[in-house]
Amino acid sequence: MITKDDLATTTIRHVIFHDVPDKVDGGGNEPLLSDIETTVDASQRDHLSTKLTRVLNSTKAFGVQFTPNTASPVPAQVRQLTAGNHNRQRFIDGSRELANYLFEQHTKATSPGLLCVINAVASGSPAIVLMKLERERGAQLALSGRVGQQTFAMSVLNDLVLTDGTRLFKTAMFVRSGNGDDDFRGSACEGQSSVFSSDAIAKFWMRFLGCSFLIVPRVATERFFKSTLDFISDVITEPTIKAEIYEHLQSQMKSNARTFAPQTFIQDYVPEDYQQLYRDHLESERIPLAQFRKDVCDIEKSLERKLFKTRRGGMISVPSDAEDIIEIREEDILVKDQVAKVK
Repeated sequence: MITKDDLATTTIRHVIFHDVPDKVDGGGNEPLLSDIETTVDASQRDHLSTKLTRVLNSTKAFGVQFTPNTASPVPAQVRQLTAGNHNRQRFIDGSRELANYLFEQHTKATSPGLLCVINAVASGSPAIVLMKLERERGAQLALSGRVGQQTFAMSVLNDLVLTDGTRLFKTAMFVRSGNGDDDFRGSACEGQSSVFSSDAIAKFWMRFLGCSFLIVPRVATERFFKSTLDFISDVITEPTIKAEIYEHLQSQMKSNARTFAPQTFIQDYVPEDYQQLYRDHLESERIPLAQFRKDVCDIEKSLERKLFKTRRGGMISVPSDAEDIIEIREEDILVKDQVAKVK
């Protein structure tokens, strides 16, 4: 997964834009492809870097890895474009292939946009960034320059790219970490702030990228859940706080939300005195704070509770995987636990 150090040290070297329009019945629409790179000055590079950092440093970013035998040309192009010194024509040709493939993946429901391909350096290593930027339906964009040397000028794209209101529909970054084909750190993000759907990434953006999630959802969910239980048991000392965090954990895991953000859970449900300890604990377990897709299939039993009803109307509720704290005897029931909270 892309790290904060990667983002803090990112230097943009080369940029190219291609316009990827709507798909229409009967064909007719085609991507509008640049012939050459777009010239960007220092302030424009800084602004693009700021946008990239804002998106990939958010809780909406997921660690990704290349999928074997994918039909997408993205993994091959990323490998090639980061394998050695920058080759201008190879970069242009590779970006054009990616734009054409992105258009192939479009459906009627897919929004038009500009594909921005960036050659960069992060943490001293070669990197490739892919951004799909918002473009209003019906907006007309034109290439400038003589035939064979046409591109989208930043003077034309300023209002589209360099405004705070511009939405990054989708973003991905890959940083080479070694010489092997899979030696990359990668993150992908759906940049729309109003509605986030991991399914949308999986069905469209992830298919385009030729990637899969770095940690499968059920594993990420189980690791976070068990690590949090360990933290509650081993670090939290006050019984009432133990009970409160446990109840919130159960509630959030049982909710219908398809995604879960540990950072948000910490901020909303963990007392301030314990927040940094909790972050340190998760970090020591190598559990990221970034949002992940939730899949509770491996912890379903831990989320279930068994209810014991007594003859006189009493009720005792315990997790189904902790039934051993209840001992049913001939004349009474023994609860082998401490009272943490009465409600």
